[in-house]
Amino acid sequence: MIKNKERITPGQLMILIVQTQIGVGVLFLPSTVEAKAYNDAWIAVILGGGASAVLLLAIWALGRRFPGMVFFDFLPLLMGKPLGKIIHAIYAVMFIAECGVILAQFGDVVRDWIFSNTPSWMILGLMLAVAVYMAVENLRFITRFFVLTFILIFVLILIALYAYREAEWLYALPIGNAGFLNIVKGSALSMNSFYGFEILLFAFPFVQGSSKSVLKAGMYANLFSTVVYAFLVFTCVLVFTPLELRLIPQPILYMVKALSFTVFERADLYFLAIWTVVVLTTVMAYLYMAAKSVSSLFGKSRHAGTVPLVAAMIWTLAVYPHDQDMIDWMQKIVSALTTLTLVVLPTLLLGISYFRKLERKEQVQKG
Repeated sequence: MIKNKERITPGQLMILIVQTQIGVGVLFLPSTVEAKAYNDAWIAVILGGGASAVLLLAIWALGRRFPGMVFFDFLPLLMGKPLGKIIHAIYAVMFIAECGVILAQFGDVVRDWIFSNTPSWMILGLMLAVAVYMAVENLRFITRFFVLTFILIFVLILIALYAYREAEWLYALPIGNAGFLNIVKGSALSMNSFYGFEILLFAFPFVQGSSKSVLKAGMYANLFSTVVYAFLVFTCVLVFTPLELRLIPQPILYMVKALSFTVFERADLYFLAIWTVVVLTTVMAYLYMAAKSVSSLFGKSRHAGTVPLVAAMIWTLAVYPHDQDMIDWMQKIVSALTTLTLVVLPTLLLGISYFRKLERKEQVQKG
């Protein structure tokens, strides 16, 4: 039974999901989606947010049927122990690989923009050291840190708002010019930035209140992330020409670098400093999920001892890529894993739970 001191409120759950979703994709999303959806990239992002809301709904519906149990507790009930272990291992690999790709992308940005002569292994090691310090704690402790740093997302938005002084609104016209098929392709690419809602697989039983309050918190979180991503992509569409967006890998940084403030210069460095903390929260969340997955896979009730080992695996994955081609290859692997674990399997497991009429009554949890 979950202790009251480990529980979180629906509001904290909302921030937990937001901080897990919004991370390294902030910088790469505009150019990635624009390559397919052109000036309708912001529409594609909104559609991607809608698709992630549907996937979040499936995870919520699955968790609601087994109150008081985290995902890996009821997975064997649905798939049996042997197959359940295999699926469990796939999720663990996915969390580790996802975190490794996030760190690899973070290391490239920091190397290119700030510490060009500092070894990447040292930068990523320091990043993971801070993440390990937090990830060994329980979910409530981690969530409180996320609440503390949540305001930084609004600071990023305020800095980006200043770019509207240079905006050219005609760049967004004509709306729908990319065509429905290209917009859908762009929305599929945007999904990688919306992943993070899967932390609900672990957090659901820790939330105080009814299952409806959990659903509201999850939907509000996903809506917030969708608005933030759509706003940043729309801003880049207004500031850069289509050709520029295809050539610039991190358009938001170039946009912010061009801004001129009276009080301080190099706004991109301030933006990167804040963005680093935002990425750190995402790394913490994935490190926590990976450690919980691995520890549970080997029958351990506590995950703290597993965190350093998992962090070492993530660090190795992040340091190994030496060029963009290798990172792109890793992203394709992670994309395939996330499609399997966050799209196919939750839908399949939900269907199995209804077909076999498997669920755990709330009364069992309270007893």
